[in-house]
Amino acid sequence: MNDDQLNDLKQFIDSRLSQTETRFDEKFELKLEALRAEVQDGFGGIAEAIEQLHEQSDAESSDVAQRLTKLEQQAA
Repeated sequence: MNDDQLNDLKQFIDSRLSQTETRFDEKFELKLEALRAEVQDGFGGIAEAIEQLHEQSDAESSDVAQRLTKLEQQAA
């Protein structure tokens, strides 16, 4: 194998490696973006659940306050 052929082979190998790295990076970015979206959706779901619990707690607290007020009025 002469120097020209060897240089051509090196160039070919470099280009193939570069193409492979580019494809790998693209796939990695897509998977990473999908994972980010899943995490954000998960946190969104958690936030909704917390908000619902907060609303239920407020409603129950209001109900308890009304009941206490009625009991206080009856006791007076």
